[in-house]
Amino acid sequence: MRTLLLLSALLPVAAMAQTADRSPQEEYQRGYAATPMPNQDAINAGGAAGVDRLNGQAAAAGAQATAAGAAVQGANQAQYDADRAAYMDALARHDRAVNRTDARYRRQQNAYADAMAVWRVQVTECKRGHRAACDLPAPNPADYY
Repeated sequence: MRTLLLLSALLPVAAMAQTADRSPQEEYQRGYAATPMPNQDAINAGGAAGVDRLNGQAAAAGAQATAAGAAVQGANQAQYDADRAAYMDALARHDRAVNRTDARYRRQQNAYADAMAVWRVQVTECKRGHRAACDLPAPNPADYY
């Protein structure tokens, strides 16, 4: 813990030491900066036209790449939208099929329940001694569908 406190106390001091003002001569000696050459302005002026031309070419190439990227992105977005629409259509078709199956299943359950209700009445009547109820066949759920 003491080591951590000592380090946290020394960090601001080290940071201040690194940002101390140095003379241009000291910057050059340490390798941080190079001293300008006496004719540097003339050299820069002579190459300015070439630098401007190359910068213009780079800017044009960047603009062309941006336009090409936008076209590709637009095509990709169109494909994405088409894929999403196809998926939503397939999902809606599936949901309709499931709903039809669910409705059919409910009708089958209701038909079976109705047939069982009639069968229970039939058994009750048979147990009471009504011979005609005993002779009837068991109800068929398909008749109640």
